[in-house]
Amino acid sequence: MNFRIKHIRDISLLLLFSLWTSILQPVYADAEDPPLKKLKSQADYVVQLWDNTKGLPQNAIYAMEMDNTGFLWMATEEGLARFDGSLIKVFDKDTYPVMLDQTYYAFFKGKSGIWASSDRSIALLEKNIHKVIDCNHIAEDSWIMTLSEDSNGYLWIGTQDGNIHLWKNDQFSQLPNWKTEPGLEVVSLFHKGDGSMLIGTNKGLFHYNYSNKTYQLLTERDTNVRRVMMDNGMTYIGIPEKGIFRVEDNKVLTQLVSFDRIRDFNFPSITKDQFNNVWSGSTEDGIIRISAEGIERYYFKEVKNYLVRKILFDGENLYLGTHGRGLVVVKPAKVRTVPFPQLIDKNIKAIFQDSDQNQWIGTKSEGLYKIKKGNITNISAKDGLLLNWINSIGEDKNHIYAGTTAGVSIIDKSSNKIIGQITESDGLRSNYVYAIFWDADETLWILTRYGGIHYREQGGKIVTLELPASFRNANFTSIHQLKNGELIAGTRNAGFFRIKDRKIREQVRLPLKPGEDVIYAVYEDNDGDLWFGTHGGIVVYTKGNFKRITKEKGLNAVSVFSITHDGYTGVWISNNFGVQYFPDAELRRFKQSDDPDFFINSVTYNNSHGMPNSETNGLIFPSAFKDGENKIWIPTVEGVGIIDPLNIDWEENSANFQWDELLVADQKNPIIGSELIIPAGNNNFQVSFSNIDFSNPAQFSLTYRISPASGNWLQVKDNRYLTFNGLNPGKHLLEFRIYRNGKLDSTHKLDILVKGFFFESLWFKILVLILVCILIIFIVNYTAKVKVNSKLEQLVTLRTTELSTTNERLTKALEEIESQNSALKDITWQQSHLVRAPLTKALGLIQLLINYPKYQDVGKSKEELEKEVLKTLEDLDALVRQTHKKSEHFAKK
Repeated sequence: MNFRIKHIRDISLLLLFSLWTSILQPVYADAEDPPLKKLKSQADYVVQLWDNTKGLPQNAIYAMEMDNTGFLWMATEEGLARFDGSLIKVFDKDTYPVMLDQTYYAFFKGKSGIWASSDRSIALLEKNIHKVIDCNHIAEDSWIMTLSEDSNGYLWIGTQDGNIHLWKNDQFSQLPNWKTEPGLEVVSLFHKGDGSMLIGTNKGLFHYNYSNKTYQLLTERDTNVRRVMMDNGMTYIGIPEKGIFRVEDNKVLTQLVSFDRIRDFNFPSITKDQFNNVWSGSTEDGIIRISAEGIERYYFKEVKNYLVRKILFDGENLYLGTHGRGLVVVKPAKVRTVPFPQLIDKNIKAIFQDSDQNQWIGTKSEGLYKIKKGNITNISAKDGLLLNWINSIGEDKNHIYAGTTAGVSIIDKSSNKIIGQITESDGLRSNYVYAIFWDADETLWILTRYGGIHYREQGGKIVTLELPASFRNANFTSIHQLKNGELIAGTRNAGFFRIKDRKIREQVRLPLKPGEDVIYAVYEDNDGDLWFGTHGGIVVYTKGNFKRITKEKGLNAVSVFSITHDGYTGVWISNNFGVQYFPDAELRRFKQSDDPDFFINSVTYNNSHGMPNSETNGLIFPSAFKDGENKIWIPTVEGVGIIDPLNIDWEENSANFQWDELLVADQKNPIIGSELIIPAGNNNFQVSFSNIDFSNPAQFSLTYRISPASGNWLQVKDNRYLTFNGLNPGKHLLEFRIYRNGKLDSTHKLDILVKGFFFESLWFKILVLILVCILIIFIVNYTAKVKVNSKLEQLVTLRTTELSTTNERLTKALEEIESQNSALKDITWQQSHLVRAPLTKALGLIQLLINYPKYQDVGKSKEELEKEVLKTLEDLDALVRQTHKKSEHFAKK
């Protein structure tokens, strides 16, 4: 394995084929070396380390390149790493099983992306791993040594056994008529673009013609050609430990640069930037740059004694891939430091710029420094200063006043001599001086502990303002003059006092807890509203009401030591984690907002931008100032940081935001396009993203929302992924807002379709709703029917009872009817039998009487017949009366 690493180190990490353009200039062949220069990295550049403690899988980088999307890729023994400027993402066989190998040694950037080669496989990298090619059968008993992409996008692969393979249309083929020989190694390929290819080997440089499939040797045999390129029809090669040569006709080599002149050149690290500068790591120390002006060396303590294997320069930032130190990024400092060694690593206290544009720097242990026209002088206790710990600095026309815990020292401006002092014996309530301030009325104010609000009269007399009894021991920490001429004096745990005409006019408490109510700074905006920097965040006093910005609303820290407007677009505050910038528009938005979840957009500058230390100092006055060039000076525990607000870039739509991957059901898939489809049953998933920026990632802040589930914009913290749990099936819109330096830069959207099973679909829900409605209707109807049936049963029971009674009555009636029928039958029988006989008899007798003359032999006289008729009618009458009597008895029943 060690032999393999050494061999890869010798053949380098795949040349950018335009590497040698700059070396064609004759200056390198004939001119004397210019003086070597040392870069002042602490003042001009920031050096950042990204090693295995910050996400890199392993600290030895074999290859390094940026893909077409903008990501920086690195190859290590423990996998591939992708860097976006703030986070490193690792690709290894455990997390990406598609990878066939863990270690990759060489990169080649082509149109398709970065081709990464291991011993026996190739991966295409473009934002993610697009494909992996198994090369086992072409590198059997060998390994891949070089690869390149031609103008058609086809991949060419050179191996240690001397063979050249073409990967085209997902198939391998060998270079026709190319004959290898024992010991031949293909180490470099260069496509000329005219239907031919240059092949660098350890046995010479060859020219291959694609058309007629022939090749010829362009150099003497056994010339070890490691780098090849063409320029203006000329061919150039690099030979290890010898130099750079132009290939002439008849196989003659003309040396352009001898490596004897730069003996510590690390040949495999050589690269060329977009400005035709050649870069190389040194085998001994530092970084080497060759340009038209000569040779320069850059020394960085962070990479001392570490070999630099790979170098990239994007025109602003320098990227160093090292052996054992990981990735080292060198970038221009956004925050500059005071260029005086006396102030480097010093704990800086109060700082001040006087009316003559001189800067005065107070320290914790070395007294006071004065910077005037590029020169620096020191005034300390040995010069008569009361103490070397400077709490406050102020001035009047002729003097500088240095406040300490032992009183005030008076310094003559012209001579820098200490000419006097002001202490308790001169009328101060306390020698512990918090603030010294010269107002617009040319009155000198001195604020101390124990109720000390003093002003100095023309004759030097110290006058103390009368305070209410309950505030006579208040500690006064800061002072500010408003536009209307009034003074605001801040305190510790007593709010602020408004002073007018040298009298206390008002005392206002802040809505803060004891301990939080410490006013470090006061700022008045264009609306006349007051902003207080406190130990409880930022408190704004507007129209008699208080509002507060806390860590939950976007502050980096609970304490705010200074508030300084830059004169352009916003304010800069200092705290324990650096300096935050807030645009005026965000401050206005905060004043107008009633949203309890309000979050203010800002940008933070700290030691990663060049500040000597991220911890700035507070409880000093002034704790920041703006100089004559509108640059803001900030004291820290290790020096002074200087911010130029004009360095802020306000370009819109500049963020390089990228959707990355979808993780669902333990499967990772690149996000392609603007829509995601989540399979049914997998509504728990993860969406990752990146915002690529290597210069100043902190200038961007991200917010997101997922609608229609929520209309609130949520702040993205350090993670670069969102996890969704239980998102309902249906269409959703994921939106990102990118803010640059506190202003909206761009918006990005991703449609998410969460598929559901049929029982989760809207139609199923509608169907269920319909069935439920039907069921309800059925239940209602059934209940109503049951009630009706119950009533009917009651009615039936009642009716049945009534019918039963009626039936009994009918039975009796029927018996009576039968009895009556029997009686009627009797009556009928009597009518038909008993009545008929007398009636017939009577009718016959009457007929006989009527025809009596006709009957001679009757035997009875008419009188006898008439009596017999009468007797018969009387019998009939008696019978009728008897029947009538029976019928009367029947009617009564």
